[in-house]
Amino acid sequence: MSIDHTLLVQIAIFVVLWLVLKRLWFDPALRLIRERTARSEGAVKEARAIQAEAERLRAEHAAALDQAKIEAQREMQEMVRQAEAEQQRLITEARADAQRTLTDVRVQVDEEVERARLGLRDSASEIARVVAEKILGRTA
Repeated sequence: MSIDHTLLVQIAIFVVLWLVLKRLWFDPALRLIRERTARSEGAVKEARAIQAEAERLRAEHAAALDQAKIEAQREMQEMVRQAEAEQQRLITEARADAQRTLTDVRVQVDEEVERARLGLRDSASEIARVVAEKILGRTA
């Protein structure tokens, strides 16, 4: 095989074509591929960051929800304790009122019985005089 000037021309055309294609085709294509790769990696990183933030927010929300449940239970227990204390107070007041009313009624009944006894004592002598008059047949 002999090397002649056409081989040198072909090599020169190849180098010129390579330089032109590199500048006009290969470099922009490689730059576009690198940009797309960078954007894809950036999007993946951003998606991971968003996912991590969403997980953190979910955990935070769950913790806040648990805390709210605990607080609600504590408040409910406090309300039940207050209601029981109020119920006990009302029962004690009702018993005291009932006892006072019972005492007042007993006092009234005792007073009425005493008045009735006094009335009967006063009437007893009059009734005895009337009975004696009827039995004896004369006025006393």
